[in-house]
Amino acid sequence: MYRLESRRKAFTLIELLVVIAIIAILIGLLLPAVQKVREAAARMSCQNNLKQIALASHNYQSAYGILPPGIVISANSVNANPGFVSAPPWAGPYTSCLAYLLPFVEQDNIFRQIPSNMFDFKTTAGAWAYNTPPYDSGNGNMTGYPDYVKGQTKIFRCPSDGDSQAPQWGYVDAYWTESGVIWVDYLPPASPSGPDPALIGKCNYISNAGGLGLTGNTYWDKWAGPYTTNSKTKFEDITDGTSNTLAFGETLSSSYPGARQMYLTWMGSGTMPTAWGINNPGWYTFSSKHLGIVQFGYCDGSVHAISKTISTTVLVAVSGMGDGTIVDSNQLGN
Repeated sequence: MYRLESRRKAFTLIELLVVIAIIAILIGLLLPAVQKVREAAARMSCQNNLKQIALASHNYQSAYGILPPGIVISANSVNANPGFVSAPPWAGPYTSCLAYLLPFVEQDNIFRQIPSNMFDFKTTAGAWAYNTPPYDSGNGNMTGYPDYVKGQTKIFRCPSDGDSQAPQWGYVDAYWTESGVIWVDYLPPASPSGPDPALIGKCNYISNAGGLGLTGNTYWDKWAGPYTTNSKTKFEDITDGTSNTLAFGETLSSSYPGARQMYLTWMGSGTMPTAWGINNPGWYTFSSKHLGIVQFGYCDGSVHAISKTISTTVLVAVSGMGDGTIVDSNQLGN
């Protein structure tokens, strides 16, 4: 009689530890590769967003003969709570450049909800974030905004900026450059009794004001960009050439890395200067979470990456539309 014996094979403790170590090493090698692929995809998606925004401005120009304004300011604006917003001549409605482009980026459903007087340079409409009840009296800011600004628009968000932490300061409802000064108004976090500004559609893109926008100073005004307060720029006004002039760029409206200071909203995305460069990210500069670069849509509809180490002088030159300085692509450092 024959007897069959079954022997079980098993790992020794040392073999098991070796296998675990190998798996850990492979995971350590794989994760950076996955992160690189993910960031490359996010960067391409961001490029496409800027491309669509820049082309939308072309379609707007074809329809109306001018590019949309950087932001709408009206000395006639009347606010329900005037003590909480800027007085004339710097009153609202603070309608952003991007709001004008909504029909040209397949966001007609949001655009149709915005009253037409919000697009009038002589409007009596007040600041969009302070004139729709109920008002938030609990935070001392009397915030009150319409429902249409809650529209979430994927094309206005850079995928790399997935930050969801609460901002230290709040949510930008008006941002523009005027007379050499950056004007910014932000809504602080809501009190328990008020509307929550975190519900307003966030944004990572803003139009280019040039060096300091329009200042009344002959030197700086030659570096003005295509998008300024109540601007009516035509392509022929961009004498440096549309392929040599910035139109839109990325911004985090905050220092990075570090604590989040503010979020930009698409309805409050006005026009940003370049005089402070991009090598020190903050609420006053173009900036991004992409490694080493910030992406820009140009006036010809193209998209280019610019190094975060670019000199401020070169950045100002490529942002100006009629300064006579043509920046070589090699100077962009991308």
